[in-house]
Amino acid sequence: MSRRREKRRIAKGGLPPGAIAADTSRQARGSSRGARREFYVEVEFTCRDCGIEDAWTPQQQKWFYEVAKGSLYVTATRCKECRKQHAVRLKEQRQQMDASKKNQQGS
Repeated sequence: MSRRREKRRIAKGGLPPGAIAADTSRQARGSSRGARREFYVEVEFTCRDCGIEDAWTPQQQKWFYEVAKGSLYVTATRCKECRKQHAVRLKEQRQQMDASKKNQQGS
């Protein structure tokens, strides 16, 4: 369905099945006016790390875009388990970088 038709349907109060209405005033400001999300629907994706099929639920999207103020141009790419593992890896890398900086300063 075209974007124009979708906007008309939303204006009439009709959301796609399973969709959650978005609060555009709570979304992070995009670089263009067309970046707003009017509603959230389940988005299926393949995890970039483990290859498992997963879904990004409308509730998760609402939290990400409106509470965490995530970029409107970003979608989920990792399943929950891989996100946790990725966060641990990033934390370890930061600790290693901090330790190496301290070693360089102390030398």
